[in-house]
This record gives sequence, structure tokens and C-alpha cells, in this order.
Amino acid sequence: MNPLTLILPLLGRHKLTDRILSNLEKQNCEFKIIIADGSESPYSGDYKNLDVEYFYNGFDDNISQFMNKMHCAMQRVETPLCMTFDNDDLIDLRGIRNGISFLSDNKEYSTYRNDIRVLHLGSKIKIKESIYTYDSIEQENSEERLSQVIRNFNSFSYAIFRTPIMKCTFEILDRLKNKDFQLYMKSWAYIASIFGKCKRLHNESYYYFIPGHSVVQTGKIHKFSGWVNTDYWETSCPKMVSIIGNLHEHIYDKDVRDFFCKHFMNEICRTNSLENIDQNYIDTMVSESHKYDSKIQNVISKYSFDFENVDYSVVCPAKHEDFTKELSSCLNM
Repeated sequence: MNPLTLILPLLGRHKLTDRILSNLEKQNCEFKIIIADGSESPYSGDYKNLDVEYFYNGFDDNISQFMNKMHCAMQRVETPLCMTFDNDDLIDLRGIRNGISFLSDNKEYSTYRNDIRVLHLGSKIKIKESIYTYDSIEQENSEERLSQVIRNFNSFSYAIFRTPIMKCTFEILDRLKNKDFQLYMKSWAYIASIFGKCKRLHNESYYYFIPGHSVVQTGKIHKFSGWVNTDYWETSCPKMVSIIGNLHEHIYDKDVRDFFCKHFMNEICRTNSLENIDQNYIDTMVSESHKYDSKIQNVISKYSFDFENVDYSVVCPAKHEDFTKELSSCLNM
């Protein structure tokens, strides 16, 4: 059985899509690839040596439409593991294969990530240091993991996930008609930390950002450090706390909402250089998070989080220098 599905969400830049698919083809990619297209004009590339499933979901002119596209893509996944990646970057499949092997041997882990580094393409390829500042997030209990992932958040977009986590996350965000980029980016990191340990390695080749091609889904994407200056955060904060609270109520039958809210709000204050946030607002948010949310609970009840076994034992070296040597020989891919 194929253990992993790669999900490639598109928003234009079709030449870059050609590049990443060509690179995967040259790496003899054995995994299914789902192309979820939200471009103004549909992508029409053809790669006969790859297992590609394509669907067009209409133009992503807002984040809510993007959530719907990702939800639709996730519903097509039939493998126990999945991973999303962008068409403007590159991945080393050897690192991905090692991650699958790790998850197959360690069922207590919900996600796996190797190194993520900036890659400069040119006549001479250059790689910068890892974007991560911490080796891993591996606390034994979910409260500690939540605290760690809140304070030391790095994008989970490029992790290998247990598929039910991803399906549940994007269906919840689609049901909520989410329009907030930070709710999108952080919710699946928090949800993953509830379900298990999150492995991260520093030195193994895995995922490469290529600067100069980044795309903005809408004009309203904002950094977490400026969240309180947007129109979204006062509605997104309660939603985020409610998602975590409802998940804990459903899965563990215990209340960690106060814990999550305290650490989450402290991190908002820290990253936005605020001395405090109105305590009445925090108390109200905690109180509201205790309520049964039918939109969230109806999604959660659809999924089993007794994760399917992954039978995969392929392990191979995944060194940065090996990947760059191979790229040097095919820069015009």
C-alpha cells in the first residue's frame, strides 16, 4: 500500500509547477500527488511517469475559498500519511521516505519534519542554515506540547501528517468559513500537537524554500506579530481556543482550555509587544470555549484518531550536499 499522498495546492505560477513536478519525476517519486488548483486559469501540465490526480476548484480569490480547496483535496486522500508542499520550492524525497519510516515505527508521533532551509538557485547553488531554532517538540503530554508549539511555532505546512488530523483540520476550517490566515496556519499545528509528539530533525535534507517566488493568497495575509492590528483576531482567538477545547473534550475528556488560553494569550502579548490584554476578554473567551460547538463537534465525530498502521521500511541517506549536487546537474529542469 502506498503510505503517503503529496498535496500540491496551486495559485498560478504554472512554470514553477512544471519545475517541481519534473524534479519529483527525476527522483522517481512513487507517491500519489493530488494537484488542487485554485488558479485563475487551470494548469494543463502532463507527467506520465507520476501518479497525479488533478482537480480544479475555482479561483482562490480569498482564504475561505482556499480552505474549501484544501478540504476537497484532503477528502481525496486514501493513504495513512499526507503532506502539502508549494510549487515554488523543492523537496528531497529521501528525507520524506525517512520520515515515513520513522512514523511507521513510532505510532505515538503525529507529525514529522526534517530540515527546512533557504535554497538559492544559480550557477552555484547555495544553502542557508536551518530556519528552525529548536531541535524538536517532543513533550510527553499534550499540555506541554501545546505550550511549546505556541511559543516556538514554525510552520507545520511542510510536515508529514497522519491523514485524519489533516482531514479534520481542513474540514473544521472549511465549516467555519475561515478568512483568517493565522487561524489557518496555527490551528493545524495546535491540533497536531494534541494528537501526538512532533518530530523535527536539523541536519537531514528535506524541504527547500527558494526566495523570490513567494505568493500571497490575498492582500490580507499578516504575520502573527501584527495579528492584533487586523480585523480578524478578535473573532479568530475564540475560534482557535474553541477548536482546541472541543478536541480535548472529545478525545481526552479533560479540560485544558484554561491552560491553552493562558499560554496563547501570553504569546499574543509577547509577539505584539503588549503589556496586557483585557482580562475580561480572556475570561469571556475561556468561558465561551467550554460550550459545545456543533460545527466543530460534527466534524470531529466523523473521524477515527486510532491511526492506521504504516508499513514502510525504506531508509536512505538524505544529505544536503547530495541533493544540491543532483540539482547542479539539472538546473534547467
